[in-house]
Order: sequence, then structure tokens, then C-alpha cells
Amino acid sequence: MRGIEGLRALAACSVVAYHSWLYSTPGGSPVQSWPLTPILSNLAFGVILFFTLSGFLLYRPFAASIMRGNPLPSARRYLRNRALRIIPAYLAILFLVALVLQSALTHGSGGTLRSGALTQPRLLTENALLVQGYQPGSLLTGIGPAWSLAVECVFYLLLPGIALLGWLLAGSTARQRRRRIAALAPALLLLVVGISGKLVAAHAFDPGAYHGWKADWQSVVERSFWCQADLFAFGMALAVVRVDAENGITRFARGLRLVAAPLALAAGVLSLRMTTLSDELGFSLYNTLMAVGFACLLALVVLPPRRANVPILVRILETRPFVWAGLISYSVFLWHEPIVRWLEGHGLTATGTAGLVGNTLLLLTLTVALSTLTYRWIELPALRQKGRASRRGAVPEAPAEQVQAAP
Repeated sequence: MRGIEGLRALAACSVVAYHSWLYSTPGGSPVQSWPLTPILSNLAFGVILFFTLSGFLLYRPFAASIMRGNPLPSARRYLRNRALRIIPAYLAILFLVALVLQSALTHGSGGTLRSGALTQPRLLTENALLVQGYQPGSLLTGIGPAWSLAVECVFYLLLPGIALLGWLLAGSTARQRRRRIAALAPALLLLVVGISGKLVAAHAFDPGAYHGWKADWQSVVERSFWCQADLFAFGMALAVVRVDAENGITRFARGLRLVAAPLALAAGVLSLRMTTLSDELGFSLYNTLMAVGFACLLALVVLPPRRANVPILVRILETRPFVWAGLISYSVFLWHEPIVRWLEGHGLTATGTAGLVGNTLLLLTLTVALSTLTYRWIELPALRQKGRASRRGAVPEAPAEQVQAAP
């Protein structure tokens, strides 16, 4: 599907710009440069775009099986693809950051996060297994943004099971409406799970305290799949609409395309105006609203237009810079925060608005260079292993979305 790599590029670059703004200034105070500050402070929402893409891309083959009455894709093949896509690059970058660059995150006195070497065997093992988010003492350690990768991994593991639920609900009926409802059931389930997690995080702890990024149990809940599950749901629902369009039922796709742009704009404006730094990627329901907006943006890319012409948004996303940035976006996502912390820790960043621009350009240069290397020498060889397994006839070839999709 055209435009997907470009959307990954947008998500990755927004997170890079956010962390440059948040961490690159000497002393750690973000630059307050009106009118850019409200925009920069909300670029963390790029993580929600990653979740939306994962929900859409990975669920679509399962949704197609449910709606067409076919056997579900091989769970074994799917999980193998996920492991080959995620684990090699993550482990390589984690150990380089923890032991060579020495700009991993660890908890200092009082539970505050600090950047440095990560040599504790237990903590390093927890990060390697992506289970660092299950207790306050290890939460947010290692590669900072990897907390969302841990959330993604829970989604990966649960997806075949909740897809099976939809498949069982569809049964042997030939009624398309029932199959569509059955295919939407897993998305509805994750929506309920995520909102319940948000409500617990908001009301079961101290509502007046700033949480979400501390070494406490409220932050564990906020950074967990329980509190983030709803952010996958709208991408999954869009996958059902896409399959409908592929099956020749275009009324849903056309109707959604008609309202997608104003809905995306309204959701984005409302979320950006109402959220604060303490709300982002936490228990605020404005995160759910932002997921609706990103699903609408994705709909403009993946749903068929009324006319044969390629939409201008897709043409922009298919330009070479966007495609290349999308291809290396996984490595970019993992590399950039340890790099910006290393630069700031070694006195290589500047203050002020002009300094922020220079810091961001330097960060992008180093991140793209390292990401290109890890993509070329680690990610691509792992991707080729998928094709080799298929040629050996071990299992049927998986859909391209499952092979390529990454957080």
C-alpha cells in the first residue's frame, strides 16, 4: 500500500523533534519558543500514529480471513515475522547504547532517571526481554522510547488470539454483515480494555500528582498495554473498512473518506489544545481522540479514492525522502533518544531557539547515519530470513504488511 512508509517517516520524525526539544538544551530545560512550543510539546503523539499503523497493518490479513470465511493466517509464521522484524535491531542497539555509547537510562537516587552505562545484569536482561515496564524499579530504563515497543509486543502476542475470537464469532455464516461485525469485535475489545486502563490510572491513584514518567505503580499502569490498548483499535477498525473495499463493498470506504479529513483535523486540533505534557500518552482520553484523528489520516492514504488519480497526500508520502525515512524509521526510533542524551551529556548542544535548530539537525544527521547502518546490516538480513523460510516451503508466505510493519 502506497504511502505507508511515508506515514512511518512522519511518526518517527515527530518523535525525534519532540525529544530534541525536550532533552537537547544544556541543563535539560525545553526551549520555550512561542509559537512553536505548543506544537513541539505535542509531537510525542507520533507514538500513537505508530500504534495506529500497527493496528491497521497487522490486523488486516486476519480481518480479511474473518470477512471472507478463510482460515486465519499462520500464527507461527506471523510470530516468527514479528520476532525477526523487532528483536535483532533492538538487541543490537540496546547493547551498543548500554555498553558502548553508555547513554542508556537507569534510575538514580530517588527514582529519577539518569543517562549512563547500563551494566546491571538483571536490568539489562529485563530490557532485552522488553519486560522493564512491569515494575517501578525498571520502568523507562534502557532505551527510553522502548516502553512503547514493549506495548507493541503485547499487541503482537495477543493479536492471533483476539483474531481467533472474531473468527469464531463469524462462524460459518455467509452473511457479510455478521462477518463484518465479528471482524470489528477484536477492535471493540481493545477499545474497552484501553479505556478501562485509562480510568484505573486516572482514579485509582493520586489524581493530583504528576505521574506517567516516574518510578511508581501509576506510571507502570499508564505505560502498559492495559492503558494503551485503545490506541490500536481504530487502526484495526479501519482494516475492516479496507477489506470491505477490497471485496467490492465501497460504501463504507467512500463515506469514511468523505469525512476523514475534517474529522482528523478536528480531533487533532482539540487534542493539541486540551492536552498538556502530563496528559500525553497517558490516561487522558484525548489520546484516544488523537488515535481517531490518526486513523482518519490513515484512511485518506489507504482507502480507494473516488477517482483514479493518486491523491496528492499519497504522492507526497511516496517521494524518496519520505520512503527512505520510513524504511529506517524503526532504527531511528531506537537510536535518537540515546544519541541526544549523549550529545547533551558531553556538552555538544546549544541553548536558545537557534541552538534547538542546530541540535535537531545534528541529532538527525547522527541518527540517520547510525540508522542506515543498522538497517543495512541488521534489519535487512533479518528480513531476508523470512523469504528464505518461505522458499524452503516451511510455511506459506505471509502478507507483505506482516513482513514489513514495524513500530
